[in-house]
Amino acid sequence: MLATSDPAARERRGMRLGLIYLVFLGYPIADLATHDTPTWRQISGSIALLVFAGLYIRLFYIGGLFRKNAATQKGRPYAAALVVLALCLPLIFGRSFVGLTIYAAAASAAVLPPKYVPRAAIGLAAANLAIMLVVGTDAGNIFIQTLMSIVAPMMVVGVRQLVIANQELRTAREENARLAVSEERLRFARDLHDLLGHSLSLIVLKSELAGRMIERDAGRAAAEVHDIESVARQALVEVREAVSGYRRSFDEELVGARAALRAADVAVRLPAAGPPLPAPVESLLGWAIREATTNILRHSGARLVVVTLDRGEAAVTLSVTDDGVGPVGSAETPGGHGLRGLAERMAAAGGSIEAGSAGASSGFRLRVQVPLDAPSYATAPRPAERDPEPFVADRTIG
Repeated sequence: MLATSDPAARERRGMRLGLIYLVFLGYPIADLATHDTPTWRQISGSIALLVFAGLYIRLFYIGGLFRKNAATQKGRPYAAALVVLALCLPLIFGRSFVGLTIYAAAASAAVLPPKYVPRAAIGLAAANLAIMLVVGTDAGNIFIQTLMSIVAPMMVVGVRQLVIANQELRTAREENARLAVSEERLRFARDLHDLLGHSLSLIVLKSELAGRMIERDAGRAAAEVHDIESVARQALVEVREAVSGYRRSFDEELVGARAALRAADVAVRLPAAGPPLPAPVESLLGWAIREATTNILRHSGARLVVVTLDRGEAAVTLSVTDDGVGPVGSAETPGGHGLRGLAERMAAAGGSIEAGSAGASSGFRLRVQVPLDAPSYATAPRPAERDPEPFVADRTIG
């Protein structure tokens, strides 16, 4: 949780990390307060401790511990000042201040390159040992203070390396995701170029040829136009097959529909997530959800929408019911072109669609049934080239 790309959050966490160890400054504070110490000594010692604590907090607040380049020029002056105070204050105020060297060692580890930290820690521990011998520290404290002066900076180095590794891992993941998206875009562009380049070139050539032949040889021109139609149909099929891999899953379509409806203050009840369905089935169900959502937002005035999904052995049934004004338009053509297009797609896949009144109560219900073995729409038989029949309410089409 220490690794973060937010500089402000990094600084706050660094400050909290520094504050944790300030609790050990209670020993020199207690020594100044409880012993028969002159007032000037108490005041000057308290000021010295406040300055020391402020430098220490500031060092960690600037984020030196959480930067990849730990040997920052910005943090070195603070660490140097802490070292000077840690070595001088015990000589002025007595042995209760010898623990300040631990803070100075940890601060040095936060701004020095890792390879220099062991030497700095040993040097500070040796200097602190000499000071403890001068001020008359007992053997137990000498051992503990010397050990902590070496262990504390090593711990800081370990934490810092862990933080840096987490930051690099996060950066690598973000870069991998960016590269994956870029590679997918390039692949899609190449696929479309390969699919359409030849077909469109052929269409252009045959169109020019048909234009030249239309007056001299109408039969030949008609044949060329027929070829143009065939090439265009095949190109359309290939493009649909390529794009089908980029469509959202049915669950994603449900999430999108819920977001759109809730933005319009329409309550939504969705079915529980289930196992994935075949891609052609999810594509058709997603189309139905999009069409139903569009109609609800445009026409219904509904306040509640209920979506149900029944997964049978041979088919999947999707029902979208709202409590709005009911079918829009005449009894012969509720919904308009969107539902007609959906009906054609369902029929091509062997499915069915029902749309009309929700029943005794007001509202509108769209119900579609798709067989689990439905073919991909891109490869399904093309609907007959004729004017579509009017869409009749409460009638099954399929």
